[in-house]
Amino acid sequence: MKCFGAGFSTILIGLLVGSSLAQRAAPLAENAALRYWSAFSEVQDVSLTDQQAQELNAILDGTAPFDDLRYKVLLDKNALALEIMARATALPSCEWGLDYGLGPEVPVNYARKALVLGRLNVLYALHLFKNGKMDDAVRALAAGLRFSHDVGNGGSLFATLIAKDLLMNHLRAIGAALHLEQLSAPQRSRLHAAVAQLGDGLDWSNAAKRDLEALRGEYRATSEASAALNRIISSYVAAMNDESKLSALNQAVESAPPELATVIPNAKRVLEEKQDLNNSLLQTKSLLQ
Repeated sequence: MKCFGAGFSTILIGLLVGSSLAQRAAPLAENAALRYWSAFSEVQDVSLTDQQAQELNAILDGTAPFDDLRYKVLLDKNALALEIMARATALPSCEWGLDYGLGPEVPVNYARKALVLGRLNVLYALHLFKNGKMDDAVRALAAGLRFSHDVGNGGSLFATLIAKDLLMNHLRAIGAALHLEQLSAPQRSRLHAAVAQLGDGLDWSNAAKRDLEALRGEYRATSEASAALNRIISSYVAAMNDESKLSALNQAVESAPPELATVIPNAKRVLEEKQDLNNSLLQTKSLLQ
């Protein structure tokens, strides 16, 4: 977890010279992704047995109670990582710098690291609620919502699905706090603003388009596959924005060469994930009003 340390952004900025330094230092300093990488590097002791992973998933799904004593040491060890993440969410932009010219090989490891950190943040918020630190818990949840949204920013469907998972976990934690009537009016207002900033959720259509565009290099040499991919991309984007266009997409996929059709993500399942998140956002907004 130490590949990129806290000095990563300093090293990047130090490589810039002359006017380039003056022009680019500010944007780099305002990029939350650089700070998130620093947070990833500080994550400690997150390896879990299969049983521990199942227990953790049950807590995050809201189907098992949170055991504060079980996770206190883990959260103490990751306090710095969580604080770096929370502070980074105040920055205006998040750009992961993904090189989609690599095609299907574009790195996605940042999203896996984000999943670990985001889940730790939910546990941290539950820990704070358990210990009566309501303002701190609300701050953690608000930061976690912004971080979760940033995880999907400019990323693939894989990153977007991880962002969705993290958003759902944070929204469930908010719902649990509301159910127990633990939040004051100002605390509810802060969370309402954080949820409202998410807008319509995640950019599923562009995520799908990036994934599909990355296939062009592999199928460029075959005119039939290339033409089919063009049709699939336009139909996929249309279906992500209008579910009634799903049948046209299915036809485009079914008529494509088999080697291409088999690598196209299942649009119906993606739309189900999108609707699931949208429903939770609407429900949480309603509860917070």
